[in-house]
Formats: sequence, C-alpha cells, structure tokens
Amino acid sequence: MRFFLALSVSVLLIMSCRTVSDLPEHVSDGERSAQLVLIADSLKLTEDTEVASELYASAALLLPLGSLERLQLAEKAADACSFVSPTIGGLLLEANTPIAPFRALRIGGHTVAPALLTGLRDGSYRMPDYLALMAAESLLSTNPSLAMEFLQLVSTDLPGRSGLDNLLATYRAALGTGDLDLQELCWDTAFDMDNDQLQSKFYHFRGMARGVYGFRDFVDSFNLWPAGDIHAAAYSILRDSLLADSSMAAQVAEAFYSGGLWNEVYDLAVNSVNPAAHIVYLGGRTRDRLGRNEQAVDLLSLYLRNWPDGQDAPNACIYLARDLAALGRVEEAMEKLEYYAATWPNHGRISNLPWYRGSLLAENGYWERSIPYFAETVRRYPANTTVDDAQFYGCLALMKTGRTTEAIEAFGNFNSRWTQSVYRPSSRYWYGVLKLESGDESGRGVLERLIDDKPESLPATFAREYLGLPEWKPYYIEEPLDLWMARNGRPASEPTQNALDGVMLLEAGCRKWALDLFRLAENEVGNAYRLAPFYLENNVWERGPSAAWQIWSLEDNSRPLELWRLRYPAAWSGTVVETTNQFNMDPKLLWSIMKQESAFQPSCFSTAGARGLIQMIPSTSEYVALENGWDHLYSPDILYDPATSIRYGTACITSYGENCNWDIPGTLAGYNGGPHNALRWGWGTSSKQEFFSRITYNETKKYVEIVSHNYDIYREIWPEFN
Repeated sequence: MRFFLALSVSVLLIMSCRTVSDLPEHVSDGERSAQLVLIADSLKLTEDTEVASELYASAALLLPLGSLERLQLAEKAADACSFVSPTIGGLLLEANTPIAPFRALRIGGHTVAPALLTGLRDGSYRMPDYLALMAAESLLSTNPSLAMEFLQLVSTDLPGRSGLDNLLATYRAALGTGDLDLQELCWDTAFDMDNDQLQSKFYHFRGMARGVYGFRDFVDSFNLWPAGDIHAAAYSILRDSLLADSSMAAQVAEAFYSGGLWNEVYDLAVNSVNPAAHIVYLGGRTRDRLGRNEQAVDLLSLYLRNWPDGQDAPNACIYLARDLAALGRVEEAMEKLEYYAATWPNHGRISNLPWYRGSLLAENGYWERSIPYFAETVRRYPANTTVDDAQFYGCLALMKTGRTTEAIEAFGNFNSRWTQSVYRPSSRYWYGVLKLESGDESGRGVLERLIDDKPESLPATFAREYLGLPEWKPYYIEEPLDLWMARNGRPASEPTQNALDGVMLLEAGCRKWALDLFRLAENEVGNAYRLAPFYLENNVWERGPSAAWQIWSLEDNSRPLELWRLRYPAAWSGTVVETTNQFNMDPKLLWSIMKQESAFQPSCFSTAGARGLIQMIPSTSEYVALENGWDHLYSPDILYDPATSIRYGTACITSYGENCNWDIPGTLAGYNGGPHNALRWGWGTSSKQEFFSRITYNETKKYVEIVSHNYDIYREIWPEFN
C-alpha cells in the first residue's frame, strides 16, 4: 500500500514533466528514465501518442548506449511515433538488425541518411540497393547532390516498381543538380517505356522545376494520369493563373474532372474571372455527382442562360431536371424535360426521355403517373439501354399502386424476357412473394428456385427470410492449408530467397517494393498458389487472395478456414481495428468493402479518380477532412497511403452507416452510389427489399450484393473481431 501511494505521489509530481530537464536534480538517470516511461505509458493509454513517443525517446537517451532496455525504448518510441523524428531515427540506427536502418530512415527522414553512407559503401547492410534508394528519396528535396551519391550505389536492374522509382529519383536528382546530360538520359529511358504514370511524374517534376513556366508540363502530367498523387502541388502553383485565364483552365478541367479533382473544377467554375462554358458545365456536374443539388441547379441554370446553344446544353438540361427532381421540384423538372424534347429532338439521348420522365416521377412517389412513361420506353425504344430499367420499374409501379394481378403478370413477363438483367433476381423475388400473398402456393417454388440458382444474392437472402429458412453461411474445415493442398495434388513450395527478401521489405515498411519480389518468387516456383501458406503466415494481403483463388475450386465444399482467410484477409488489422474502434464501426465491414474496392492494393485507382484501399474520390475525402477537423492535413495526394485511406474511408462510411442505422444495403449503396442516390432509390421510405430492387446503377447494385456477401463471410471466418 505504501509503495502504490509513493508511486501515485511520484506520478503526480512528474505528470507535467515532458523533458528530462524538468525532472528533479537528485533523481538518477535510471530513475529518471523509469519515471519518463511511466508517464509515457499513461499518456499512450489516453492516446496522446505524440508526447508519449517523445518521452520514450528521452527515456532511452538516459540509458547506456547499446543496452537492451535502451533499444526496447527506442522501439516503443518508434511504435508511438507519427511524425518525423531525427532523435528516434538515430536511436533506431543503434540496433544491429537488418530492418533497423530502413525503419530509422522512415522515422528520421533525411537527417538520418548521411549516417548510412559509410555502411552502404563497406557492405554493412542487407539489401543495400533498396536502402540506398530509400535514403536517396528522403534527400531529393533537401540535398539532391547527396541523393545522387546514394543513387550511384543502387543497381540499375531493380525489378518492377523499385526500378521505376530508381529512374525517377535519378531524374529528380539530376534536375536538382543541373546535370542536363543525365536528365536527358533518364527522360529518354522513361519515354521508351509504356508507362503513363511514370511519364506523368516526369512531366510533373520538370514542371515543378520550372514553376509557373512549367504549365505545359503540368497539362501533360494531368492528362497522362488524372488520378495521380502529384497534382495538388501543381494546382497550388497554377491556381491564380488558371482563375485569370479561362483558356488555360480549359486545358486542365477535363483531366481534373476525370481524375476526381471535382472541387478544383468547381473552384474554376465559380471563382474564375471569365469561366469557359464547358468548365461551368463540368462544375455543375461535380455538384450533381456529389449530391449537392442546389449548387448543381445554380451552375447548370447559369450555363443554360449564358450558353443556350452550347455543346453541353442538352446534357445540362437533362441533369438540371434530375437535380430539380432531387430537390422535390417535380413539375419544374418535368418542364425542363419538355424543353429538352422540344429544343433537341435529335439529340443522342432523346430515346432515354420516357425513362427520365418516369423515373423522376417514381422517385418522388408519383407511381401512377410514371406507368405510361415506362410503357412508352418498352414500346417505342425496345433496343434502348434503359428498357430493362423501364420495364422493371413498370412492374414495381403496378405493385406500388395495388394492381397486384397485373404486377404478377408483368414480373413473370420480365423474368422470361430479361434472363441476364441485373434486376431479374429482384423480379423473381417479387414474383414469388406476390404469388404467395395472393394465395398461389407456386410462389414458394419460385423463391426456392431463386435460392438454389442465386444462393449468394441479396434477393435470395430476402427469400430465405420470407420463407423462414436459415441464412447462408460459408462452410469450412479446420485442416491446415498446406496439408489440404498436398492432399489435393497442389503442394506448396518452399519460399525462394526473393520471397524471403520480400518479407524483410514488408517488415521494413517497404510494401510497394516487396510486392515485386513476391511476383518474382511466384515465377520461380511456377504459380502464386504455391506460396499460399507462406503468404498467409506473413500477411501478404496483396498477393494472398490471388493465390487462394487459384486453388479455390479444388474442393468446393471442404475448404480450410485458412484458405477462406487467405482470400478474405483481415488486412492492416492493427490500423483497421484501431480506426474502426474510434468510429464505432465493425472492422469486418471495412474489410468487406476494401476487398471489393481495391482487392487490398493500396495503389489502386479508378477511371473516375477514386484512390487507395477504400477508393475515395478526392472531393468526397476533402469534405470528410473538413467535417472531422483534418483539413489542415488534407491533400488529395495522400489517399494512396493505406493508413490515410483507412481513416478517411472509415469516417465516411460511418457517417453513411449512422444515417442508415447501419443497415448494410443502405450504407453500401450510399457509399458506392452516393447518399443522395440512396434517398432517390427509396432509402428510409421503402423496405430493404424494395430499396435494393430500385437501385438503378448496375455498378452499385452489384457492389451492394457482393460486399454484403463479403460481410457474411467475414462475420463467420473472423469471429475474434466480434
């Protein structure tokens, strides 16, 4: 009791001491270190990790050089560190382990690099090529001459991404040192390759070297890779010029739009001195796609007033009608569609007009008025891309207006005609349900066949619920993966040296370079699946699912749990669990989304500019940053970082989930299709069965179904995260 009282008093006396000099003079270095650790531990529990990290480092510095406790405290400081710390980096260098210099560089930055040069030259480090490249990258902005010294130690035949990074780093160092011959050599080498991302970066860094005079380079960089992680700095340099010169802005707007930089496009549309017509239209479209309908109405109306005969005018009119309908201004929306029909009768989308009319009426609850327009699409435009949408919505309209007998017949006709439509499972569900509710027991067979034919679909899930049947669950056995593979004639291989080196790079925090070594190892052993147990053991999330897929069909009904976990991994589990706990979100849902969005590839991007593990559009992530007070840290260029993608994705999905009471289809439809579209499809006013049926975006409908199925699997195979 006396000990704990003394300890409490000690803690109270030193809780405010955050540096060694703040502690009483009579305390020995060992005691000072122990007291600092005590404070750091308590701060870490309260999530004040930044100060905790500093205190662990201060505690380590008080201990003898080379002592085990000093090295352990350096590791604790590094684990808690989320900032550049030369002190912690220097402490990590004292450890005699292969990954210590990599970790020291990652935390200490360019200040640690010079200390590595002698060891690299005398061969003291493992994997020196990668360490030298990493050191060079840390120095490019501050000391390109020293970076060049490191690059001269790097092999020119590094594989894959590391080889491209070496070439780019050499070019950047040559720009910094003014070596024109080397610049030209690197440029020619890069442009002999078929690699838009690399070439985009070459243009970008040449543009950055030229400043405002690099406009043409920036344009080429934007166009080659619109979703690049390099464009924010360029935009900050160019913004004033772009706002003043509409012809310059017009050269970048389309690339920004396709790259997901929608807030930048909107900025050009509303803040330019004299914005070009197409930029105003694109600005309106960005607001439309983000569900900011009032802003969209303002910009699209402005476009039609100023450029009634502009090339974008027909589409502007269509989207204006859609945005007006989203605001509940249905009659104004119908008038805009009438204007569209009268003004552009030969427009390429004129055959979509009945669908536009019918759908905006249905979305606002005017189901009876919508029926003739859906019928018109089917009758007049049988080859139109909207015809299955229109026919299915016509079935729903009959059901919604109480015309049950007609609805049953209509759903039956739809099922016969549209055997491949994304709406067919839902149509089969309603066909069976309406039959049963009308007293026709054949509806039971309809639902049972749906369950048999599409067991993993959401309509099959709804059918099980309706019939009172058990929910679908994955079946697995406990046999170890390597034994199961051997028993099925697909034995695993021993990992090659490339595979082992890849794991070392993983541990050193160099995942992007490790993946190239794993691919080399797969070629060496013949197939990715031969490394499946190795990938499982070493958390190679990027390659594991592919390896699992290659042997997935060996025994359909007797797959090991380890195989399920390889294909559906708990990737970046520490970061995911910590982040989702902060937002009260189920981590298994985030993994379910991550699997579909990126297949666990951090560098993944889409044609719409979505980026990273969770595939967030930069404009959406910017609003997430503002809502959570992260805007001082935000840049669209950080979305490829796994921890950032997980953090922003979790915050965004949580906001949708809370608004939907964590209903899974509603949350997923909001994330993929936009929360404004989820409302348009009936979220909050319709049953979950009807809501899913009404999703009109094929991509979103498939997405909701696949991720819901992923979630069923994750809940079953990862019970430790319940």
